[in-house]
Amino acid sequence: MTIVLMFLTAIGVVLTTLQTILTAVFRRRRFFVRGRRFQPAVSILKPVCGLEDELEENLESFARLQGIDYEVLVSVADPNDPALTVVRRFPQFRVIVGGDPELETGNRKVARLIAAAKHARGDVLLISDANVRVEADDLARTLEMFHDPKVGCVSNLFTGAGARSFGATIESLHLLSFVVSGNVLASFAGVPCVVGKSMAISRAALDAAGGFERFARVLAEDQAIGLAVKEAGFEVVLSPTVVRNVVVRRTLRRALDRQIRWNKIRYAFSRGMYSAEFLLHPFAWAVLVAVCGGPALLFLLVAGLRMGQIAMLAVVTDARLLPRDVLLVPLLDLLQFGAQFVPYVDNRVTWRGYTARIGRNTELIEIAEAA
Repeated sequence: MTIVLMFLTAIGVVLTTLQTILTAVFRRRRFFVRGRRFQPAVSILKPVCGLEDELEENLESFARLQGIDYEVLVSVADPNDPALTVVRRFPQFRVIVGGDPELETGNRKVARLIAAAKHARGDVLLISDANVRVEADDLARTLEMFHDPKVGCVSNLFTGAGARSFGATIESLHLLSFVVSGNVLASFAGVPCVVGKSMAISRAALDAAGGFERFARVLAEDQAIGLAVKEAGFEVVLSPTVVRNVVVRRTLRRALDRQIRWNKIRYAFSRGMYSAEFLLHPFAWAVLVAVCGGPALLFLLVAGLRMGQIAMLAVVTDARLLPRDVLLVPLLDLLQFGAQFVPYVDNRVTWRGYTARIGRNTELIEIAEAA
């Protein structure tokens, strides 16, 4: 048994090191799109629900974009949503309130996108969550990838920013250690892996994929859209431009809930690929080696390696990690390893005020209001 665990540890070390190197290589691509500008108009669709951390500062970053012809449409379901007080400080943004009430029983983010898309004028629709913050030229660089007419969907890498609580730090580390590197690995493998935190889609590709309406009862609308766009004959690509997911305060439970929900989403799309992710946990396997009587030094070496990998990822993505944050990486790895088992025994999710079971490709089943 110890030999098997040591072998799994070795595989994990190789794979996570490969991910780190590939991320560094991938990020170098951003230097080769600088200087050009995308011409067609872009409609930025922002679904908003409640007061996200530093919402005003996030919106402000979209008021000073450069290099693109754009409009911002903020979509809110409830006319009494407290976020509207902040949103209306930006008169240049168009505010869409309400929509089809029947769509609120499905994916409520998609409901917001459907409501906003009816008013959008752009040739490209860029979906941007309320907790996303950008630099002035981030989207111009991102949209450069549409110069290739075969490209139908472009998504951004994103890292956590602004963490001031333990849970927020764990969430930001998860984004950096697993989500960023996982997206890059999928990109090099030619596998669509779309996270809708910041993603753009051309009108032609969206129409060919069936419009937002097709995904009204799908939890992971981002990945489902990406797969549908590819199926329609367009390319789905990842931009090397990194945007920021502002996460200031989170409880540890909420941070883990998000990880587990994303685990269930990946499990619903492919159980085989999801199970293969266990190979990406070298520290957990090294701890088990020590528990089973193997060399205790191994897990210390792997812990140091993992902290080094995350520190390198922070450098190449310009993520702002403190030294004490990096020291939490071994704990993060153990929490992720434990969370990896949950989808095998539970397929229910609670999100945006409702609970549901998720079926194949994250179809929402048995939707009910959360207690």
